[in-house]
Amino acid sequence: MSSYVTLARYYDSLTENADYKVRSDYISNFFSRYGSGEKTLLDLACGSGSLSQHLAQKGYEIIGIDLSEDMLVQANSKNIKNAIFAKGDMKDFELPYNVNYCVSSLDSINHLKDIDEVESCFKCVYSALNENGIFVFDVNTLYKNEVILGNNTFVYDEEDYFLSWDNVYIGDGVVSIFLDFFIYNGKSYDRYSENFEEKAYETDEISNLLNNTGFEIIGIYNELTEEEPEDKSERIFFVCKRK
Repeated sequence: MSSYVTLARYYDSLTENADYKVRSDYISNFFSRYGSGEKTLLDLACGSGSLSQHLAQKGYEIIGIDLSEDMLVQANSKNIKNAIFAKGDMKDFELPYNVNYCVSSLDSINHLKDIDEVESCFKCVYSALNENGIFVFDVNTLYKNEVILGNNTFVYDEEDYFLSWDNVYIGDGVVSIFLDFFIYNGKSYDRYSENFEEKAYETDEISNLLNNTGFEIIGIYNELTEEEPEDKSERIFFVCKRK
């Protein structure tokens, strides 16, 4: 598994089209509608902290955890008020205190290698939330992993770097992602390579796990909407409440 040394450095550039402000508005709307109490929040697999940055501006007190130390360096460099970041495994963690809200964004759940790890993650989130706490997360769909990512290659020719993104679809919802960064050093290009896998799960699999671990599913939506997922949805959101 990659440690995301180079990816962390360019992650914000690569996810510019994610529009974190729009995502923070969308997610916090569910928190406001269905939650209550103090605005304490866990950003699970927080990455470079860009979503935390926008949620903190809305008044949330945030704990962000991520397994990548390099991602945490990027998150801490943002000097986000009302946010602390710490190393933690999303499938095996405890918080110093319970929170009222939890978010996990941009297919972090897909980095869990099997359904048992997803269950472990959900159990940890359940334990971290107060009663009636709200959990919002997104996942890449099987359609996205099989067809959109599939065995396709994407190229990014940016001012600071050139990236070749190669995918190999392994099967059973799993795609192996190979990133080759070429970074100009003033005379030539240095190559940095990273590799990781993402696994997509059936919606029913995830729903059953949520129910079995004590969550009430409020809604399952097509990305950044409140419409039902479609056959060709690439990312879907789950909105849940801790029973």
